[in-house]
Formats: sequence, structure tokens, C-alpha cells
Amino acid sequence: MTDTTHRPAAAQPTTVPLRQRWWPPLLFWVVVNIWGFVERGAQPFAGHQPSPIQPPGWVFPVMWFTLNVFQIWGGLRLIDPARPIRHRRALIGLQAVTWVIYATFSAVYFTLGSPILAAGWTVGFFLLTILSIALVLKDAPSIAAIWLPLILWTGFASVVGVHNALINPDPLFGTVAQWPR
Repeated sequence: MTDTTHRPAAAQPTTVPLRQRWWPPLLFWVVVNIWGFVERGAQPFAGHQPSPIQPPGWVFPVMWFTLNVFQIWGGLRLIDPARPIRHRRALIGLQAVTWVIYATFSAVYFTLGSPILAAGWTVGFFLLTILSIALVLKDAPSIAAIWLPLILWTGFASVVGVHNALINPDPLFGTVAQWPR
């Protein structure tokens, strides 16, 4: 007889859920909004005519603050290593591009005064959000649900942005209104 003790097999290391403090997401939000805080133009250029389907000005900061909360919340869930997500790197890249678009929108629209670039930025954000949701839907439907309001708003904003680009000249590109009012 041997005197051996039975040891259970070593437990496989499990992935610990991401724990996040409150201040890094807040700091990130401040950084991506810095230019928007500085550049608060009422209109992109003298003579600019807003689209008649455009909501009142106060709607934009309310909507974008809410959507930023959803996007950051979904992003934190995306980077959580405890969630098995196949296309995580691609999704992080797509989200990074949407944040760059968001952070530079005020500079493109209000500083440069370009309705064409603003429409392109908005449509680009919309398409990247659709792609992000399509890639994450199977593995993390909760993240897709969190980002769904982004599709709804940027889809509507894309229509408004394209309409704005059509009814206004673009001083940056030197174009005239393609669809005069």
C-alpha cells in the first residue's frame, strides 16, 4: 500500500470580469468632447440654412450625451475579457473610428463649415455602428441592444446631414447648393 494523497486537478484559470472605476470612462468622455466644448458655433457659416427636418438645437447635446453613455457602456462590456467575443479586435477598431468621427465632428462642421464633410462623418458613423452591431450580435446580443439607439439616431441624423449638404453651399469645397430650397 502506498501513502499518497489524491489531489484534484488544478483548476483552470478563469477570466475575471472587468471591474471599472467611474473616472476613466468620464475622463474618456471629456477628452472626446473637448473640441465640442470649445467650438459651440450656432451655425457652420453665415447664411447656412438648417434642414427643415432638423430637430431644435437643444436636442443634440441631450441625445449625444445619452448616446455617449450607451456607447461607453457597450464599449466597457466589449473589452470585458470574461465575455467571449470572436471579433473583439475588429469591434474595438470600429468603435475607435466612431469615436474619432464623433470627436472631430464639431471641427468638421462648425470650424471648417463643411456640410458635405459633416454628412460624410454622420453617414460613416451610421455605417460603422451597423457593422459593429452585426459583428457583436451573435456573441453578445446585450451589447448590440445597448448600441441600437446609435443606429436609430445616426440613421435619422444621416438623412438630416445629407439634406443639409444638398440645400446649402459648402465653403470648404466651394460648391453651391445642389438642391436649393
